Amino acid sequence: MMIRHLIAAVSLAAALTGCASPQSRFYGLDATAAAPAPAQFGKRVLLGPISLPAALERPQLVLDIGGGQLKLQEFDRWSAPLDRLMAQRLSLGVARASGVASVYAYPQPGMDGGELRVAVDVRSLSLRPGQGAALEAAWQLQSAVDGRILARGAFSRSQPVASSEPGALVAGLQTLLDGLAADIAAPLIQHPEWWRAG
Repeated sequence: MMIRHLIAAVSLAAALTGCASPQSRFYGLDATAAAPAPAQFGKRVLLGPISLPAALERPQLVLDIGGGQLKLQEFDRWSAPLDRLMAQRLSLGVARASGVASVYAYPQPGMDGGELRVAVDVRSLSLRPGQGAALEAAWQLQSAVDGRILARGAFSRSQPVASSEPGALVAGLQTLLDGLAADIAAPLIQHPEWWRAG
């Protein structure tokens, strides 16, 4: 009798284990460790808001499987809202590329709008299994003091990724964001008078 109960308990445990849901995996867009470039504080540059296509405003990774079809990865998720992750990655990238230490991701609790604002409109972001990542965005650098647009640009690039693994596609997106950050940083390098205090 006891052996029969033991067998039943083991069988039930095995069945429950087999029915258990897969573990969710979470992805961020953290920048890789790098030696900090010489940096100088100046006027505050607030990077954001970042607008995304509506289909990407969700916690799951969204894969582009072609033919206009998108596939939600239920167990592959962003570790925070994607627009916030992108703003953090871009602000660090712009700071490193330009040498301007006072670049912050929008929003910053307790901080007003800053003296300079960078708005980014992501027109298209595709993660294509076995092909790579693609990013198309427009951006503009604006003075928050008088509303003057100081610089603007368009970015359209793809990063080949042979793997279909979500982690590899996210790494491809990180490379593209670093390229976008370098484009945004260029006018800050060319015009230090825009951000230097005093």
